[in-house]
Amino acid sequence: MKKTGTLLLVLLIAVAFVTQVWAGGGQAAGASAAAKPLTKVNVGVHGNGGGASTVATAVEKGFFKEYGIDPNVTVVASGPAEMAAMRADTATLDIGYIGPGVAWNPIDTTGNSLSFVFFDNLGNSERMIARKGIFTRNSSGQFDYPALYNGLKGKTVYLEIGTTPGGWFKNLVDAINKGYAAGDQLWMQCQDASYLAGYTAPNNKPENMVQVVNYANANLPAGMATAGSTSVDIAVGFEPAPSTILKNVGNVELVADINSLPKDKVFPGTFVANTKWLKANPDLAKNFIYALYKAALYRAANAEDSMRFAEKLCAQPDGTFVQTVSAYFFPGLTEYRAWFTDANAAGYGYLHSLYNSAVPNVPKGASPKPFEQAVDYSYLLQAIKEIQ
Repeated sequence: MKKTGTLLLVLLIAVAFVTQVWAGGGQAAGASAAAKPLTKVNVGVHGNGGGASTVATAVEKGFFKEYGIDPNVTVVASGPAEMAAMRADTATLDIGYIGPGVAWNPIDTTGNSLSFVFFDNLGNSERMIARKGIFTRNSSGQFDYPALYNGLKGKTVYLEIGTTPGGWFKNLVDAINKGYAAGDQLWMQCQDASYLAGYTAPNNKPENMVQVVNYANANLPAGMATAGSTSVDIAVGFEPAPSTILKNVGNVELVADINSLPKDKVFPGTFVANTKWLKANPDLAKNFIYALYKAALYRAANAEDSMRFAEKLCAQPDGTFVQTVSAYFFPGLTEYRAWFTDANAAGYGYLHSLYNSAVPNVPKGASPKPFEQAVDYSYLLQAIKEIQ
């Protein structure tokens, strides 16, 4: 009886031990799978379809979670504020989308450094809108360069100078002026001297002057809707302002867009990152870029869905960004593979054009970074190879 009792006790202990080990192991594995830690990344996006759709798609489709990322998203009002937050000594943004207007920041060698890390889209976000009657179409019904030249002479143009429309309008004026003698070219005047730093007017004829007024992009729809002496008659804005104006303001028309610029002046929207953050968090940075890339591939095939995701992220009414979907070219698998096959491929061509246009905006006295030091596409190139 004693032996039987002892044997039974040993058996019960063994069963309990095995059960505990099995249960503990099962609980540990389950807990690990359910509570896989996510790492926070502070990311900035612009409040439009081009600037927010990649991140919004990565959120909605679970790509960030798949790569262990908890995105802390800030919708920025403008590029300059975003760059200040990313370049601060105590940076509040690690990575973010930017348009061409602030693309000089990753080229600047002063202060805290940034790097280009992701090629996002080719955008038609910047467009020039005017009241009907200011510009006259040619015989083919188009606003060609002579039409734009005659319409802009002696006029005032409203735009936010520190953002992409500032550089976009300079490129447009340069393109319009080609073919005219210096004494007949348009020239620009702006009360904010920083906008025309390094600019030399081709002449000083009052009738050829174009007055540029620094005007917040968000205020352009209201400005164009205002009648009388305070009205905005010609504006260059970035999305969603142009689409909002065209949809809601009467007696206005689109007079210039991406098709009005030479091909070497068509620049991409990109993501840039704080260089210190990149170096300190290589695995995290790689995972973030992989998630972005998967989101970009989804968006290329489902652009309207991605625009709706962006509307949700930016707390915009349904349809606000969907109506602008034609303003962007979103590269997909075919484009990413073809555009980054080697250093001479199209993607690098767009980046070189962006780089060359941004170099003059680097603060005076600073030596711009060489292109190769400003661009860190190592993770994007890996993603292109590894993700189908």
